[in-house]
Amino acid sequence: MYTLERLSKYDYFRDKLKENGLSHILDSLTGTVTRPMIIGFVREMIDKKVPFTAAIIDLDNFKSINDNYGHDQGDVVLKKVSDDLMNYIGDSGLLGRIGGDEFLMINFDYLTYDDIHEFYEGMCINDTVFRKALQLNGGKAYISSTIGSAAFPTDADNYDMLFALMDKTLYRGKSKGRNCYIIYVEHKHKHLTVQKLAKHSIFHTMRNLANAFDCGRGLKNKLNRVNQPLCAELHILDCYYIDKEGDMVQFSDYKNVGKADDIGNIMEDVCYHTDDFTDIEKLCPNTYKIIKELEFETILVVNIEYKNEKCGYILCPGEYIRRLWQEEEQALAFFVGRMIAEYLERKKEK
Repeated sequence: MYTLERLSKYDYFRDKLKENGLSHILDSLTGTVTRPMIIGFVREMIDKKVPFTAAIIDLDNFKSINDNYGHDQGDVVLKKVSDDLMNYIGDSGLLGRIGGDEFLMINFDYLTYDDIHEFYEGMCINDTVFRKALQLNGGKAYISSTIGSAAFPTDADNYDMLFALMDKTLYRGKSKGRNCYIIYVEHKHKHLTVQKLAKHSIFHTMRNLANAFDCGRGLKNKLNRVNQPLCAELHILDCYYIDKEGDMVQFSDYKNVGKADDIGNIMEDVCYHTDDFTDIEKLCPNTYKIIKELEFETILVVNIEYKNEKCGYILCPGEYIRRLWQEEEQALAFFVGRMIAEYLERKKEK
């Protein structure tokens, strides 16, 4: 929790403290600066032309924490994360809460790309702030975040542009699978728009997948047609189909990449995802061999079932470790699996 002494080092807050007192400046739950006050602070720093780096920090899958553990435990997470963030930034800047699970961090000491990259990396290693399990009543929750960052005046010379760039980089991080930080770089991000990065509705996506699947002739062609729209939504390069005999083929060209006939040993539910292949190495040596050969860093596996009969699996590989597979992404893989199962059933009945 920020103290009167800590905030008084800034002219903006010294004046506000005289007018309102500390309780009107701090968020009652987290002890961070409230949204109106942190926004006002940013505007004053811009008016005074004080260089700083700003970042929007959005907790990943926070709704599922509330749903699974209760809102009181969600508050525990918010308090813990905010405490860790305030301790981590120390005297280098300030932290404000700008939404339910969103924070705005202002940093005055780390301004170059390399410095701010190292700063954000430090938040995500050694259980400092993120990428760690937090014990809650009822179990453990994995705590991670997506961060979008830009600098004043290096990247933007006004308030509106600065926040537009942070929004853009935040959405870029979400589109890459969350659990990452994106620092604005003009040649990489200039032509990206939030509209392009934001996902279509789940209905729109499922309709496109169904149309693509229906237009294919034979399973090979159906997988090829559905591969591009599915990979675009999951932000991966290729999907894989494992048939009942365990043969694993690429959606794109039906190339057989090996025998994954033991993948079922790890499947205790409809969906399975991990970036830790320790259990797969023990329980599924054939599948593990393929994973290592193809250099997968994280996977999502979905059962293909129809009328309680197993018809195989879909395996989706992620390109980087610590990717978080979202529920809607799991749902899309399941949907494609169900279309495959129904097609195989119709073919068997002919």
